[in-house]
Amino acid sequence: MAKHISFNTPVNDAERWAFTLLADELPDDYSLLTNVEIPSRSGQPLEVDALVIGEWGVYVVDVKGYIGRLNAGMHAWSLDGRDVDNSLAKANYVARVLAGKLKYKIPVGVYAPWCQGMVFVTGRKGEEIELEKDDGALSIYTPRQIVEALTQEWGLTAPRKHMITEEQKAMVLDTIGQVAIVEQRNHRIQDFIKLKCLFIQHGLEIWQAEYSPGGWTAPWLLKILTPVEFTEPEQAHAHELTMRDEFARLQSLSGCSGVPYCAPLIQDGEQLVLPIRMPRGVPMNIVEYDRLTTYQLLEILRRSVTGLQQIHRRGFTVGGWAENCVFISAIGDVEYIDIRDNIDSSQDIMAYAKCFLKVAERTHQPRVTAWYRLAARGGTVDIDGLRCDLSALMQQGVCDSLDVAFTIASAAILDNHYELQGFIAKTATSELWQGRHIQGQYPVGISFYRETECHWPSLCSQFVSLSHLYHPSIEKLLAFGQLPKSDDLYIVRAWEDGVSLDELESYEPEQLKIWFVQLLGALQYLHQLDIYHGAICPKNIIVRGGRAILVNFGIGLDIAASHYASQYADPALWLEEGPAEKDLYGLVASMIASISRHGEEARAESLLAALVQIQPMFAKSPLYQACEQVLTFRLHVTPGQDYLANFGLSA
Repeated sequence: MAKHISFNTPVNDAERWAFTLLADELPDDYSLLTNVEIPSRSGQPLEVDALVIGEWGVYVVDVKGYIGRLNAGMHAWSLDGRDVDNSLAKANYVARVLAGKLKYKIPVGVYAPWCQGMVFVTGRKGEEIELEKDDGALSIYTPRQIVEALTQEWGLTAPRKHMITEEQKAMVLDTIGQVAIVEQRNHRIQDFIKLKCLFIQHGLEIWQAEYSPGGWTAPWLLKILTPVEFTEPEQAHAHELTMRDEFARLQSLSGCSGVPYCAPLIQDGEQLVLPIRMPRGVPMNIVEYDRLTTYQLLEILRRSVTGLQQIHRRGFTVGGWAENCVFISAIGDVEYIDIRDNIDSSQDIMAYAKCFLKVAERTHQPRVTAWYRLAARGGTVDIDGLRCDLSALMQQGVCDSLDVAFTIASAAILDNHYELQGFIAKTATSELWQGRHIQGQYPVGISFYRETECHWPSLCSQFVSLSHLYHPSIEKLLAFGQLPKSDDLYIVRAWEDGVSLDELESYEPEQLKIWFVQLLGALQYLHQLDIYHGAICPKNIIVRGGRAILVNFGIGLDIAASHYASQYADPALWLEEGPAEKDLYGLVASMIASISRHGEEARAESLLAALVQIQPMFAKSPLYQACEQVLTFRLHVTPGQDYLANFGLSA
C-alpha cells in the first residue's frame, strides 16, 4: 500500500476510485499525492490529479473517467467517434514544468529524477472501457496495466533509465512544498492524530491514533466510515447504521468493567468517525502465559468474568470472541473490543468459556478448569458462582505449582503449604495421610485421589460450598487442587482427632443417640443448601468425646465411596432413591450397624432385624418408625422438612 497524501477532495467518482486503486496496489515505498498543485514560474499553480513518486520516475497522472471506445493518437483523441481533449499533452506539459523546477533547485552533483506525464483511463470503475493507441509507447493505460506501468522499468519513457534515490524523492516533496503540513492535516481528526492504519477495506478504515489536546497524549482507535467510497449506497447506509448501533451499545455499557470508553461520534460531512479508547494490554492470542503466576492467571479469569457479568446485567452480550478482540493488560485487566450483542447470554457464556479455557487449564485448579470445560459444552451458565469461587481462591492464597511431578511420600511438600507426615490408609484409587500446615503448625488430613475425571466436575461446587460453611458436625475443608504434572487430585481437611464409628470399642446408648441427633441436624443443614454427602458409612463418621463429625464428602476411601450402599441396601431400590434419602439411609444404617455390631456383611434384612432387637432402646416410637421407613425406602424427603421432628427428636 502506497503512502497516500490527499491535498484536496476528489472532484468525481472516477478520481475517487482511481486513487483508492493506486493507494491499495502500489508498493509501500511509493508516494501518492492526489489533487495537488504544481507551482509554475509565473506563479500560476498547475492542477495535477495524482503525482506518483515511484521507483523509476516521477509520474504526473491525469485521471479520466471515459466510458466506451477511446482512440488515442499523438495529437488527437476520440471517444466513440467524438473528439475529446488530449489529456496526455496536458500531463506531459505539467511534467516538464515540474522537471524544470527540480533542475532549478537541484544541488550540484545530484541528477534530477525523470518526470513524465501519464493518463489513467478508468472507465466505469475498471469496466466498460476499450483503449486503442496509435503508438504503443504512449503513456495511456487502463486499470489492467496502470499499476504495472508505474512500477516496471518498461513504463518509463526516459532514454536512459535510472532508479530514483531517497534524496531525489525528498527533493520532489520539497519542491511541492508543505507536504508535511498537508500530511499532518490529513491525519488529524479534531484532536485525534492518526498514527497507523490497522484495517482498510472499501470505505471502512480502522486507525491507531492518539488523543493530543494539550500537553498529554492517550492512545485511541478510530473507526472511520467514508460513505462515498462504497459501490452501493445501501452498503454505506448499512455500515453507518452498524457504527451508530455500536456507539449506542458502548454508551449504554459505559462504566462496565471490560468495556472500553468511547467518545461521541464525529461527522464532518465526508466521513463518520467512532473514537474508542485503545484497550490496555495486548490481544490474548499473543499473551505470554508461561511468564504469569497462578495468582495472575486467576486475576485474569476473575476480571474477565466480572466484565462479562456486568455486560449481561445491562442486557447486552459480547458475541465477538475472536482472540484478537480480547485484550489483556499486564495487571490483569480484560477488555472486549468487539461487543456485537448478536447472541443470547447462554451462547455468550459458552463462547466465553471456550475462549478462556486454556487460561483456566494453566491455573491447575480443578474446580476452575471443570467449570470452564462444562460451560464450553453448554453445561452451566452460573457465572456468579464462578466469580465467587475465583475470589475465594485468591483470598485464601494460591501458590504456583512446581513444574515437576509430585511424589507422595513422607516429608513431601504439597502446594507450598502442607507437609506430609504420616501414612494412614491406601486403596487402589486413593490414599489418606496426616499432614501439617507448615506456617500454622497445625495438623491436617490430606487425601489423594486417582481416576476421578468422570465425577470430579459434579463435586467441584460441593467442595466450594463446604469450604465456606461451618457446622460442628461437618468437617472443614481447607484446600483442594490438582497435583502438578498429573491428573491426580488432593483434598486437605482440618484434622479431626478421634476414631471412626466402626472402630469405637465402647459407648453408652445415650451417647450414640446424641451423636445421631447431631448428625441428623447436620444433614438437614446441608440438604437445605443442596449439598449431599453421598458416602455416609461408619468409616466416614468420626467421633471425639461428645461430638460426631461427618468426613470424606462425596469421595473417600474406596470402601466408603463404593461399597457401603451395596452392603446395607437393596441395589435395585437404591438406584431409585434421591441424594437426600441416600444420606439418611447411610446415617440410619451406620448407627444401627454400630449398635448391633454388624460388620461389612450387613444387609438390609439383617439391619431391619437388628432394629427390632434394639427397639427397647428407643424412648419414643416415632424414632423407631422413622428408622424403619428409611431402611425400607418409604420415607420421602420434601424441601424444608424438619428431620428431627420426623424422627421424634425435636427438643
